Amino acid sequence: MKARMLFAAAALGLGALMAVSQASAQGFYIGGSVGESDADDGNAIPDLITSGPFDGKDSGMKFFGGYQFNRNLAVELAYVDLGKATYSGTFGGSPVTGGSVKTSGLNASVVGTLPLNPSFSLFAKAGVFSWQAKARDITGGAPFSDKEDGGDLSFGFGGAYNLTKNFSLRAEWEQFEAVDKISLLSVGVAYKF
Repeated sequence: MKARMLFAAAALGLGALMAVSQASAQGFYIGGSVGESDADDGNAIPDLITSGPFDGKDSGMKFFGGYQFNRNLAVELAYVDLGKATYSGTFGGSPVTGGSVKTSGLNASVVGTLPLNPSFSLFAKAGVFSWQAKARDITGGAPFSDKEDGGDLSFGFGGAYNLTKNFSLRAEWEQFEAVDKISLLSVGVAYKF
């Protein structure tokens, strides 16, 4: 319910922004980024182990597209793959081996941009992450799997360097709420139409 209300508010805000956009900086863009994801010391599906090691670092990536209303404001939609966190140990005294949690989802955000010069700009974003997490392991010798989904907040910041009028390099740090916090530090490219 919370995610629906946030999406509805974002849609209303998008409509209002369209009415006041400036034509000179308008345009669609697409891109992709790769980097490292890092889950906090929990994971997206709680209580998978009661003791044992948890490794939340893995490769992450995203594909994104957006619309730039003017030089300072855009909206962006991204498919985000936050990789797999791994775990092993015990659950209620039973051994747990080969555990992994894969988290991915769609992120919708509003992006504020501050151009510092014609080539370089800083940006910050805030949005809603609609996620799904899938866990698999062997608990007490038997296969176990579970999944959970939800909608939570996301935010991030970064910088972009314009290589040409249409191509830019981006570096950014983002944090996604998915029961626990998962961050993504990535670099990528964007193409503006």
